[in-house]
Amino acid sequence: MNEARLGELLREVPIPEAEAAERRGQALVTAAFAECAAGDRAPRHRASLPRLVLALAIASLLAALLLTPAGAAVRDWVDDVFTAGVRDAEPALTRIPGGGRLLVQSDAGPWVVKADGSRRLLGRYREATWSPRGLYVGTASGRTLSAVQPDGTPRWSLSPGGVVSVPRWSPSGFLIAFRAGDSLRVTAADGNEDVLLAGHTGALPPAWSARGLALLAYVDAGGVLRIADTESGATIWSAEALPGSTGMEWAPDDSALLEISPRTLRLREVELGKLIERVRLGPPRNVSLPQRADVVDAALSPDGNAIAVLLSLGGARTPRSAVIVTDPTGAPSRTLLRTPGRLSELAWSPDGSRLLIAWPEADQWLFVPTEARGRVRAIGDISRQFAPGTSGTASFPQVAGWCCRSP
Repeated sequence: MNEARLGELLREVPIPEAEAAERRGQALVTAAFAECAAGDRAPRHRASLPRLVLALAIASLLAALLLTPAGAAVRDWVDDVFTAGVRDAEPALTRIPGGGRLLVQSDAGPWVVKADGSRRLLGRYREATWSPRGLYVGTASGRTLSAVQPDGTPRWSLSPGGVVSVPRWSPSGFLIAFRAGDSLRVTAADGNEDVLLAGHTGALPPAWSARGLALLAYVDAGGVLRIADTESGATIWSAEALPGSTGMEWAPDDSALLEISPRTLRLREVELGKLIERVRLGPPRNVSLPQRADVVDAALSPDGNAIAVLLSLGGARTPRSAVIVTDPTGAPSRTLLRTPGRLSELAWSPDGSRLLIAWPEADQWLFVPTEARGRVRAIGDISRQFAPGTSGTASFPQVAGWCCRSP
Protein backbone atom coordinates (compact mmCIF):
# COMPACT_ATOMS: atom_id res chain seq x y z
CA MET A 1 0.00 0.00 0.00
CA ASN A 2 1.60 3.30 -1.04
CA GLU A 3 1.73 6.47 1.05
CA ALA A 4 -0.94 8.30 -0.98
CA ARG A 5 -3.44 5.45 -0.62
CA LEU A 6 -2.69 5.14 3.10
CA GLY A 7 -3.34 8.86 3.54
CA GLU A 8 -6.62 8.56 1.64
CA LEU A 9 -7.80 5.71 3.89
CA LEU A 10 -6.80 7.57 7.06
CA ARG A 11 -8.78 10.62 5.99
CA GLU A 12 -11.87 8.46 5.61
CA VAL A 13 -11.58 6.97 9.16
CA PRO A 14 -14.03 8.66 11.59
CA ILE A 15 -12.36 10.39 14.53
CA PRO A 16 -13.72 9.18 17.92
CA GLU A 17 -15.99 11.67 19.71
CA ALA A 18 -15.79 14.14 16.82
CA GLU A 19 -18.88 16.10 17.83
CA ALA A 20 -17.71 16.36 21.43
CA ALA A 21 -14.36 17.70 20.28
CA GLU A 22 -16.07 20.38 18.22
CA ARG A 23 -18.31 21.39 21.12
CA ARG A 24 -15.31 21.69 23.44
CA GLY A 25 -13.47 23.83 20.91
CA GLN A 26 -16.44 26.14 20.44
CA ALA A 27 -16.83 26.53 24.22
CA LEU A 28 -13.16 27.40 24.59
CA VAL A 29 -13.37 30.06 21.89
CA THR A 30 -16.50 31.59 23.46
CA ALA A 31 -14.85 31.71 26.88
CA ALA A 32 -11.66 33.13 25.43
CA PHE A 33 -13.50 35.98 23.71
CA ALA A 34 -15.31 36.81 26.96
CA GLU A 35 -12.03 36.85 28.91
CA CYS A 36 -10.35 38.86 26.18
CA ALA A 37 -13.09 41.50 26.36
CA ALA A 38 -12.71 41.66 30.15
CA GLY A 39 -8.97 41.84 29.77
CA ASP A 40 -9.27 44.94 27.57
CA ARG A 41 -10.99 46.69 30.46
CA ALA A 42 -8.49 45.39 33.05
CA PRO A 43 -5.02 46.76 33.80
CA ARG A 44 -2.54 46.29 30.94
CA HIS A 45 -0.28 43.85 32.84
CA ARG A 46 -3.12 41.25 32.90
CA ALA A 47 -3.78 41.32 29.11
CA SER A 48 -1.29 38.58 28.27
CA LEU A 49 -3.31 35.84 30.01
CA PRO A 50 -6.52 36.20 27.93
CA ARG A 51 -4.43 36.34 24.78
CA LEU A 52 -2.72 33.11 25.73
CA VAL A 53 -6.08 31.49 26.50
CA LEU A 54 -7.45 32.75 23.20
CA ALA A 55 -4.48 31.38 21.29
CA LEU A 56 -4.82 27.98 22.97
CA ALA A 57 -8.57 27.96 22.35
CA ILE A 58 -8.17 28.77 18.67
CA ALA A 59 -5.49 26.09 18.36
CA SER A 60 -7.83 23.56 19.98
CA LEU A 61 -10.69 24.54 17.72
CA LEU A 62 -8.54 24.31 14.61
CA ALA A 63 -7.31 20.90 15.71
CA ALA A 64 -10.88 19.74 16.16
CA LEU A 65 -11.88 21.10 12.78
CA LEU A 66 -8.90 19.68 10.96
CA LEU A 67 -9.09 16.26 12.55
CA THR A 68 -12.81 15.54 12.43
CA PRO A 69 -14.90 14.54 9.42
CA ALA A 70 -17.31 17.35 10.23
CA GLY A 71 -14.43 19.77 9.94
CA ALA A 72 -13.37 18.47 6.54
CA ALA A 73 -15.79 20.76 4.74
CA VAL A 74 -14.46 23.77 6.68
CA ARG A 75 -10.89 22.74 5.92
CA ASP A 76 -11.69 22.43 2.21
CA TRP A 77 -13.45 25.80 2.30
CA VAL A 78 -10.39 27.45 3.86
CA ASP A 79 -8.16 25.86 1.23
CA ASP A 80 -10.46 27.06 -1.55
CA VAL A 81 -10.48 30.63 -0.26
CA PHE A 82 -6.72 30.93 -0.02
CA THR A 83 -5.55 28.83 -2.94
CA ALA A 84 -6.18 28.88 -6.67
CA GLY A 85 -7.21 25.29 -7.14
CA VAL A 86 -7.19 22.25 -4.92
CA ARG A 87 -3.93 21.89 -3.03
CA ASP A 88 -1.94 18.68 -3.54
CA ALA A 89 -3.83 17.75 -6.71
CA GLU A 90 -2.69 14.55 -8.36
CA PRO A 91 -0.05 15.34 -11.02
CA ALA A 92 -1.50 13.03 -13.67
CA LEU A 93 -4.74 11.29 -14.60
CA THR A 94 -4.00 7.64 -13.86
CA ARG A 95 -7.59 6.51 -13.42
CA ILE A 96 -10.97 7.98 -14.39
CA PRO A 97 -13.16 8.21 -11.27
CA GLY A 98 -16.58 6.90 -12.24
CA GLY A 99 -15.15 4.72 -15.02
CA GLY A 100 -15.82 4.97 -18.73
CA ARG A 101 -13.75 6.75 -21.37
CA LEU A 102 -13.25 10.44 -22.06
CA LEU A 103 -13.10 12.23 -25.39
CA VAL A 104 -10.97 15.34 -24.91
CA GLN A 105 -10.53 18.10 -27.50
CA SER A 106 -7.17 19.90 -27.46
CA ASP A 107 -5.31 22.22 -29.82
CA ALA A 108 -3.47 19.14 -31.09
CA GLY A 109 -6.75 17.32 -31.80
CA PRO A 110 -9.10 14.94 -29.96
CA TRP A 111 -7.79 12.40 -27.44
CA VAL A 112 -9.38 9.18 -26.27
CA VAL A 113 -8.67 8.57 -22.58
CA LYS A 114 -9.28 5.05 -21.27
CA ALA A 115 -10.46 4.18 -17.77
CA ASP A 116 -6.86 3.55 -16.63
CA GLY A 117 -5.79 7.03 -17.75
CA SER A 118 -3.91 5.92 -20.87
CA ARG A 119 -4.65 8.15 -23.85
CA ARG A 120 -4.25 8.34 -27.60
CA LEU A 121 -4.28 11.35 -29.92
CA LEU A 122 -6.59 10.64 -32.87
CA GLY A 123 -5.22 13.23 -35.30
CA ARG A 124 -5.48 16.87 -36.34
CA TYR A 125 -9.26 17.13 -36.05
CA ARG A 126 -10.98 20.28 -34.83
CA GLU A 127 -14.07 18.63 -33.28
CA ALA A 128 -15.14 15.14 -32.27
CA THR A 129 -18.16 13.17 -31.04
CA TRP A 130 -18.59 9.64 -29.67
CA SER A 131 -20.69 7.05 -31.39
CA PRO A 132 -23.34 5.80 -28.93
CA ARG A 133 -21.34 2.79 -27.71
CA GLY A 134 -17.90 4.25 -28.19
CA LEU A 135 -16.97 2.01 -31.11
CA TYR A 136 -16.16 5.04 -33.30
CA VAL A 137 -15.49 8.74 -33.11
CA GLY A 138 -16.98 11.21 -35.57
CA THR A 139 -14.55 14.03 -36.40
CA ALA A 140 -14.61 17.35 -38.24
CA SER A 141 -11.65 19.06 -39.86
CA GLY A 142 -12.01 21.80 -42.43
CA ARG A 143 -14.50 20.65 -45.07
CA THR A 144 -14.26 16.98 -44.12
CA LEU A 145 -16.38 14.78 -41.86
CA SER A 146 -14.71 11.51 -40.88
CA ALA A 147 -15.23 8.44 -38.72
CA VAL A 148 -12.25 6.89 -36.94
CA GLN A 149 -11.77 4.09 -34.48
CA PRO A 150 -10.72 4.93 -30.91
CA ASP A 151 -7.19 3.84 -31.79
CA GLY A 152 -7.07 6.44 -34.58
CA THR A 153 -7.68 4.10 -37.53
CA PRO A 154 -9.70 5.96 -40.22
CA ARG A 155 -12.92 4.32 -41.44
CA TRP A 156 -14.38 6.79 -43.94
CA SER A 157 -14.50 10.48 -44.89
CA LEU A 158 -16.80 12.73 -46.87
CA SER A 159 -16.62 16.34 -48.03
CA PRO A 160 -20.11 17.83 -48.30
CA GLY A 161 -19.01 21.33 -49.32
CA GLY A 162 -18.60 23.97 -46.65
CA VAL A 163 -16.73 23.93 -43.36
CA VAL A 164 -17.93 21.02 -41.22
CA SER A 165 -18.78 21.69 -37.56
CA VAL A 166 -20.72 20.35 -34.54
CA PRO A 167 -20.95 16.68 -35.60
CA ARG A 168 -23.43 14.74 -33.48
CA TRP A 169 -23.83 10.94 -33.67
CA SER A 170 -27.36 9.63 -33.22
CA PRO A 171 -28.01 7.40 -30.16
CA SER A 172 -29.37 4.82 -32.61
CA GLY A 173 -25.88 4.61 -34.12
CA PHE A 174 -27.22 4.87 -37.69
CA LEU A 175 -27.00 8.61 -38.40
CA ILE A 176 -24.70 11.61 -37.92
CA ALA A 177 -25.92 15.21 -38.00
CA PHE A 178 -23.52 18.07 -38.72
CA ARG A 179 -23.32 21.59 -40.10
CA ALA A 180 -21.66 22.28 -43.45
CA GLY A 181 -21.29 26.04 -43.63
CA ASP A 182 -24.61 27.30 -42.24
CA SER A 183 -26.66 24.32 -43.46
CA LEU A 184 -27.66 21.29 -41.41
CA ARG A 185 -27.01 17.91 -43.00
CA VAL A 186 -27.44 14.25 -42.04
CA THR A 187 -25.48 11.25 -43.23
CA ALA A 188 -25.67 7.52 -42.64
CA ALA A 189 -23.10 6.27 -40.15
CA ASP A 190 -21.17 4.57 -42.97
CA GLY A 191 -20.62 7.91 -44.72
CA ASN A 192 -23.21 7.36 -47.45
CA GLU A 193 -26.49 9.12 -48.30
CA ASP A 194 -25.44 12.59 -47.18
CA VAL A 195 -28.59 14.78 -47.40
CA LEU A 196 -29.53 18.38 -46.68
CA LEU A 197 -31.97 18.72 -43.80
CA ALA A 198 -32.16 22.52 -43.46
CA GLY A 199 -30.42 25.59 -44.81
CA HIS A 200 -29.42 28.72 -42.87
CA THR A 201 -29.35 27.27 -39.37
CA GLY A 202 -27.87 28.77 -36.23
CA ALA A 203 -24.53 27.72 -34.78
CA LEU A 204 -26.13 25.86 -31.85
CA PRO A 205 -25.31 22.12 -32.00
CA PRO A 206 -28.33 19.96 -32.94
CA ALA A 207 -29.74 17.46 -30.43
CA TRP A 208 -30.87 13.94 -31.28
CA SER A 209 -33.74 12.12 -29.63
CA ALA A 210 -32.13 10.27 -26.73
CA ARG A 211 -34.14 7.09 -27.43
CA GLY A 212 -32.65 6.74 -30.89
CA LEU A 213 -35.65 7.95 -32.86
CA ALA A 214 -35.00 9.80 -36.11
CA LEU A 215 -35.93 13.10 -34.43
CA LEU A 216 -33.49 16.01 -34.46
CA ALA A 217 -33.96 19.32 -32.62
CA TYR A 218 -32.18 22.40 -33.96
CA VAL A 219 -32.48 26.19 -34.06
CA ASP A 220 -32.69 27.92 -37.42
CA ALA A 221 -31.12 31.25 -38.34
CA GLY A 222 -34.33 33.06 -37.37
CA GLY A 223 -34.25 31.78 -33.78
CA VAL A 224 -36.98 29.16 -34.22
CA LEU A 225 -36.63 25.83 -32.43
CA ARG A 226 -37.59 23.04 -34.79
CA ILE A 227 -37.93 19.27 -34.48
CA ALA A 228 -37.45 17.44 -37.75
CA ASP A 229 -38.08 13.90 -38.90
CA THR A 230 -34.73 13.11 -40.48
CA GLU A 231 -36.21 10.24 -42.51
CA SER A 232 -38.71 12.43 -44.35
CA GLY A 233 -36.97 15.77 -43.82
CA ALA A 234 -40.22 17.32 -42.58
CA THR A 235 -40.48 19.74 -39.66
CA ILE A 236 -43.04 18.22 -37.30
CA TRP A 237 -42.97 20.87 -34.54
CA SER A 238 -41.65 24.42 -34.12
CA ALA A 239 -41.74 27.31 -31.63
CA GLU A 240 -39.61 30.28 -30.63
CA ALA A 241 -36.30 29.14 -29.16
CA LEU A 242 -34.95 30.36 -25.84
CA PRO A 243 -33.18 33.67 -26.61
CA GLY A 244 -29.41 33.37 -26.46
CA SER A 245 -29.49 29.58 -26.34
CA THR A 246 -26.10 27.94 -25.75
CA GLY A 247 -27.25 24.32 -25.71
CA MET A 248 -30.13 21.87 -25.58
CA GLU A 249 -30.59 18.25 -24.60
CA TRP A 250 -33.33 15.61 -24.63
CA ALA A 251 -34.20 13.77 -21.44
CA PRO A 252 -33.02 10.12 -21.56
CA ASP A 253 -36.60 8.92 -22.10
CA ASP A 254 -37.48 11.79 -24.50
CA SER A 255 -40.04 13.08 -22.01
CA ALA A 256 -38.61 16.61 -22.02
CA LEU A 257 -36.29 18.96 -23.86
CA LEU A 258 -33.87 21.12 -21.86
CA GLU A 259 -32.87 24.52 -23.26
CA ILE A 260 -29.87 26.37 -21.85
CA SER A 261 -28.94 30.06 -21.94
CA PRO A 262 -26.71 32.24 -19.72
CA ARG A 263 -29.73 33.54 -17.80
CA THR A 264 -32.29 30.78 -18.05
CA LEU A 265 -32.80 27.04 -17.98
CA ARG A 266 -36.13 25.85 -19.23
CA LEU A 267 -37.85 22.54 -19.85
CA ARG A 268 -40.54 21.61 -22.32
CA GLU A 269 -42.48 18.41 -21.75
CA VAL A 270 -42.60 16.19 -24.83
CA GLU A 271 -45.50 13.98 -25.85
CA LEU A 272 -44.67 11.32 -28.42
CA GLY A 273 -47.42 9.55 -30.28
CA LYS A 274 -47.19 6.05 -31.67
CA LEU A 275 -46.23 7.57 -34.99
CA ILE A 276 -43.10 9.71 -35.23
CA GLU A 277 -45.09 12.46 -36.95
CA ARG A 278 -47.14 13.01 -33.79
CA VAL A 279 -44.91 15.01 -31.49
CA ARG A 280 -46.15 17.77 -29.21
CA LEU A 281 -44.13 19.93 -26.84
CA GLY A 282 -45.71 21.63 -23.87
CA PRO A 283 -45.22 25.27 -22.82
CA PRO A 284 -41.76 26.19 -21.50
CA ARG A 285 -41.18 25.97 -17.75
CA ASN A 286 -38.20 27.75 -16.18
CA VAL A 287 -35.93 25.81 -13.83
CA SER A 288 -35.41 27.64 -10.52
CA LEU A 289 -31.91 29.13 -10.18
CA PRO A 290 -30.18 31.36 -7.60
CA GLN A 291 -30.58 35.08 -8.14
CA ARG A 292 -27.79 37.06 -9.85
CA ALA A 293 -26.21 33.88 -11.21
CA ASP A 294 -25.19 33.17 -14.81
CA VAL A 295 -25.41 29.68 -16.28
CA VAL A 296 -22.03 28.58 -17.64
CA ASP A 297 -22.99 24.97 -18.39
CA ALA A 298 -25.76 22.49 -17.57
CA ALA A 299 -26.50 18.84 -18.27
CA LEU A 300 -29.16 16.25 -17.44
CA SER A 301 -28.04 13.23 -15.44
CA PRO A 302 -27.89 9.88 -17.26
CA ASP A 303 -31.16 8.79 -15.58
CA GLY A 304 -32.83 12.16 -16.21
CA ASN A 305 -33.68 12.71 -12.53
CA ALA A 306 -31.34 15.65 -11.98
CA ILE A 307 -29.80 18.63 -13.74
CA ALA A 308 -26.24 19.67 -12.90
CA VAL A 309 -25.74 23.40 -13.33
CA LEU A 310 -22.45 25.30 -13.34
CA LEU A 311 -23.01 28.89 -12.21
CA SER A 312 -20.95 32.06 -12.26
CA LEU A 313 -21.75 34.04 -9.10
CA GLY A 314 -19.45 37.06 -9.24
CA GLY A 315 -18.33 39.86 -11.51
CA ALA A 316 -15.10 40.24 -13.42
CA ARG A 317 -13.18 41.53 -10.36
CA THR A 318 -14.26 38.89 -7.85
CA PRO A 319 -15.41 35.86 -9.82
CA ARG A 320 -16.90 32.95 -7.92
CA SER A 321 -18.40 29.70 -9.16
CA ALA A 322 -20.78 27.08 -7.88
CA VAL A 323 -22.09 23.73 -9.03
CA ILE A 324 -25.61 22.81 -7.99
CA VAL A 325 -27.80 19.79 -8.66
CA THR A 326 -31.46 20.57 -9.13
CA ASP A 327 -34.56 18.46 -9.71
CA PRO A 328 -36.39 18.83 -13.05
CA THR A 329 -39.69 18.69 -11.13
CA GLY A 330 -38.86 21.82 -9.14
CA ALA A 331 -37.60 20.34 -5.85
CA PRO A 332 -34.98 22.40 -3.94
CA SER A 333 -31.47 22.28 -5.34
CA ARG A 334 -28.35 21.31 -3.43
CA THR A 335 -24.85 22.72 -3.77
CA LEU A 336 -22.04 20.34 -4.64
CA LEU A 337 -19.24 22.86 -4.91
CA ARG A 338 -18.61 26.56 -4.30
CA THR A 339 -15.24 28.13 -5.02
CA PRO A 340 -13.50 31.35 -6.00
CA GLY A 341 -12.46 31.66 -9.63
CA ARG A 342 -14.07 30.58 -12.88
CA LEU A 343 -15.08 27.01 -13.70
CA SER A 344 -15.73 26.36 -17.38
CA GLU A 345 -17.66 23.12 -18.00
CA LEU A 346 -19.07 19.97 -16.48
CA ALA A 347 -19.87 16.43 -17.60
CA TRP A 348 -21.68 13.50 -15.96
CA SER A 349 -20.00 10.14 -15.60
CA PRO A 350 -21.89 7.40 -17.47
CA ASP A 351 -23.16 5.93 -14.19
CA GLY A 352 -24.13 9.31 -12.75
CA SER A 353 -21.88 8.96 -9.69
CA ARG A 354 -19.46 11.76 -10.56
CA LEU A 355 -19.24 15.14 -12.23
CA LEU A 356 -16.11 16.18 -14.07
CA ILE A 357 -15.69 19.93 -13.52
CA ALA A 358 -13.07 21.93 -15.41
CA TRP A 359 -11.08 24.67 -13.65
CA PRO A 360 -8.83 26.30 -16.30
CA GLU A 361 -7.35 28.97 -13.98
CA ALA A 362 -6.03 26.22 -11.70
CA ASP A 363 -5.22 23.91 -14.65
CA GLN A 364 -7.23 21.20 -12.91
CA TRP A 365 -10.07 18.77 -13.40
CA LEU A 366 -12.24 18.05 -10.37
CA PHE A 367 -14.08 14.74 -10.12
CA VAL A 368 -16.86 15.53 -7.66
CA PRO A 369 -19.17 12.86 -6.17
CA THR A 370 -22.83 13.61 -6.86
CA GLU A 371 -23.90 12.13 -3.51
CA ALA A 372 -22.75 12.93 0.03
CA ARG A 373 -20.33 10.02 0.23
CA GLY A 374 -16.95 9.95 -1.47
CA ARG A 375 -14.26 12.59 -1.87
CA VAL A 376 -13.30 15.07 -4.55
CA ARG A 377 -10.37 14.01 -6.71
CA ALA A 378 -8.38 16.82 -8.26
CA ILE A 379 -6.07 16.23 -11.23
CA GLY A 380 -3.51 18.94 -11.98
CA ASP A 381 -1.36 19.95 -14.94
CA ILE A 382 -4.21 19.11 -17.34
CA SER A 383 -3.02 21.40 -20.15
CA ARG A 384 0.37 19.77 -20.58
CA GLN A 385 -1.05 16.26 -20.38
CA PHE A 386 -2.87 16.99 -23.64
CA ALA A 387 -0.13 19.07 -25.27
CA PRO A 388 2.93 16.79 -25.51
CA GLY A 389 6.10 18.49 -26.63
CA THR A 390 4.75 22.00 -26.10
CA SER A 391 7.50 24.32 -24.87
CA GLY A 392 5.28 27.35 -24.12
CA THR A 393 1.95 27.75 -22.44
CA ALA A 394 -0.51 25.04 -23.43
CA SER A 395 -4.24 25.71 -23.92
CA PHE A 396 -6.70 24.12 -21.55
CA PRO A 397 -8.57 21.25 -23.30
CA GLN A 398 -12.34 20.69 -23.48
CA VAL A 399 -14.28 17.55 -22.63
CA ALA A 400 -16.12 16.45 -25.76
CA GLY A 401 -17.84 13.42 -24.21
CA TRP A 402 -17.79 10.83 -21.44
CA CYS A 403 -18.61 7.40 -22.83
CA CYS A 404 -20.80 5.50 -22.56
CA ARG A 405 -24.32 5.46 -21.21
CA SER A 406 -26.10 2.14 -21.13
CA PRO A 407 -28.44 1.74 -24.11
